[in-house]
Amino acid sequence: MKKAFFAIVFFLGLFALHSQDAQKISEIIESQEISNEQAAWIACQSAQNMDEASGYSEALAKAVELGWISSGVVAESPMPLQDFCGLCVKASGLKCGLLYRITKSKCYAFKELKANGTLDLAADPGMTVNGQNALAILNACIKKSGGAK
Repeated sequence: MKKAFFAIVFFLGLFALHSQDAQKISEIIESQEISNEQAAWIACQSAQNMDEASGYSEALAKAVELGWISSGVVAESPMPLQDFCGLCVKASGLKCGLLYRITKSKCYAFKELKANGTLDLAADPGMTVNGQNALAILNACIKKSGGAK
């Protein structure tokens, strides 16, 4: 049942990413640990902040410029789940609770996604995210916000 749910959410996530480069999407889907630059690329593409031909490094620079990702992150290093939750909330424009609105902290973005059922309750903020789950989380944020920001 859980696999079927993730498969459905995964394919819906593909539709939300509006015809991106197939090679990059395949690379992200196959990733066991999504990197900071891959996460920035899918977030920027879903929010339509970049053209489809943009590379990972350009997407990371754009995400840093928009304040979605902290400057100084290592592009190829795996993105922790808590950081990815913060990125998804900012990219989708999802309205979160009071503490998130006050602090804009990725910690509260993570807690919000756990509370609203997007993440499993056993999820650890330090764990890494694989490509399929990254697309599912981003798609869930977009759906709950009513569309990408």
